[in-house]
Amino acid sequence: MKLFGKEYDIDTKHFTYYFFGLKISKKDKIGILKAQNEYLTNVINTALGAENMPKATGEVREWQLELLELLKEFDKICRENNLQYWLDFGTLLGAIRHKGFIPWDDDLDVSMMSSDVDKVIPILKEKFKDSNYIVRERALHCNNFQLRIRNKQYNLGMDVFRMFDYPAKNYSDEIRSTVNEDILHNRKIFEKKFKSNKNFGEAKRYLNEFHDKFFGDQTDPKKVLLSRGIDFPYDEDYVTTPYDDIFPLKEFEFEGCILPIPNKPEEYMSHFWKNWKDIPTGIGGIYVNYLHDYKNSKSDY
Repeated sequence: MKLFGKEYDIDTKHFTYYFFGLKISKKDKIGILKAQNEYLTNVINTALGAENMPKATGEVREWQLELLELLKEFDKICRENNLQYWLDFGTLLGAIRHKGFIPWDDDLDVSMMSSDVDKVIPILKEKFKDSNYIVRERALHCNNFQLRIRNKQYNLGMDVFRMFDYPAKNYSDEIRSTVNEDILHNRKIFEKKFKSNKNFGEAKRYLNEFHDKFFGDQTDPKKVLLSRGIDFPYDEDYVTTPYDDIFPLKEFEFEGCILPIPNKPEEYMSHFWKNWKDIPTGIGGIYVNYLHDYKNSKSDY
């Protein structure tokens, strides 16, 4: 007789516990939900295709449409001031895979060269000073200095990520590997030096000095490698990007608008999503949790 222990039956999704010889069986509800979710996403990918998924409905769609108006305004500002930006991360994925928002997405992601971010900040602050949006230059929970335009009532907004060009004379795997290692090494130094997010001014000065020294002149349009600096929370498999993956920018449809995207979006996205064409498993409840956690929230993120 087994006195103590635990067993799991992968076929029936049941845990069996032994306590002083007493046998207790319990359903693995999480395992069952995961299996069901994986089955449904496989059906969608096989029969429907991610690109044919219906758009979000209800509050999620209302929020997406509000974000779309923000994106249109941002696009207008950039075009009027000759500033370049491009759709990035989940927003880029939504454009390529869905021609709009990913159905469960709840924010906007764009990127700009760092020199253009510096130029757009005062314009945005003036534009939104008497609006329902605030413009802030750093995530409050960490020392990540991406620009964010956030709705004052809801945690809806747009992240604007900085991109830097690295002055490599030519491109090779060896050069890229060396640059990646240098950036990750200095990222760790930065994190250790500024664990507290209270040192805004000091952290910003440190970043500016390092980026000026490491990345050099940000006005040369023909650099070979692009990176997000040392304050960005990298996946270590994706630190630098070939220049021609991003530039020259081209335009693509997003929610009926024609907006800028990277030059080689599929190659670019493959750096950090190997199966980006497929609906991921585990999507269930994402925007339900978002509604629960962030609706009417006064906190920033």
